[in-house]
Amino acid sequence: MRLLLAALALLGASVAAQAQETWALPDGKAYIATSEPAPEVRPEGHPVWPISARLSEPTDRYSHDVLGGIPRWGALSVTALACADCRNGYTGGGLRLPEDLVFEDTGARLWDVTGDGIPEIVVVESHVQKGARLTAYHLRDGKLRRLASTGFIGQANRWLAPLGVGDFNGDGRPDIAYVDRPHLARQVVIVTQQGNRLVEVARVAGFTNHRIGQPFISGGVRDCGAGGEAIVATADWSQLVALRLDQGKAEARSLGAFRGPADFTRALHC
Repeated sequence: MRLLLAALALLGASVAAQAQETWALPDGKAYIATSEPAPEVRPEGHPVWPISARLSEPTDRYSHDVLGGIPRWGALSVTALACADCRNGYTGGGLRLPEDLVFEDTGARLWDVTGDGIPEIVVVESHVQKGARLTAYHLRDGKLRRLASTGFIGQANRWLAPLGVGDFNGDGRPDIAYVDRPHLARQVVIVTQQGNRLVEVARVAGFTNHRIGQPFISGGVRDCGAGGEAIVATADWSQLVALRLDQGKAEARSLGAFRGPADFTRALHC
């Protein structure tokens, strides 16, 4: 039986142009799947294009529960649009995490984090002793491989909530924004991919995008012509804020009083 969490519709730009659904099957198996439309034209020389990603194999090996009953997951799989002479026109890959890791997320996102126009797969991983980190995967040679990660937060039961992708520092390359420990530290962090690491560009305290128990992540990233802006709430949830970088320094602009999750959706439209 298909169970669509209505709250996931409030994810905003965190899954811009992507559909996200939660399913429960008659045998009790469950998964969260994210998909986006296949492009009409793909970059020359890059035939493989991820179009969907799925978290599956719910597990209880990590007891942290901040997402309102959404389980932690043990496996990730990706379907990609392949070259014309590939069987059925599709390819893909998947992996299972080792016993000390889980996926702790509302879904795996299809975001271009390298700037080559091709989506990577971005998801929160959590270590049973070290807490969460943000990881980007990519498909290479028919296998799903880890491209780059942040460091772990460093303590169990500590989590981060992704926001979105945009060019925050004006270098022409995509950056990823997320909130580090949205219930505790409440820090917006901006990172960029450098080799196998997601390297911190900026960090600013006093903002959040998630309340404990919500089965969705609020906020996102928009670009209204002047670079990336993170749409978040103040730490006390009183104000909606657009956060941007100006020559490396964070600037926060109030968008008005925060009244509910729908405010994020409106704010993400320029």
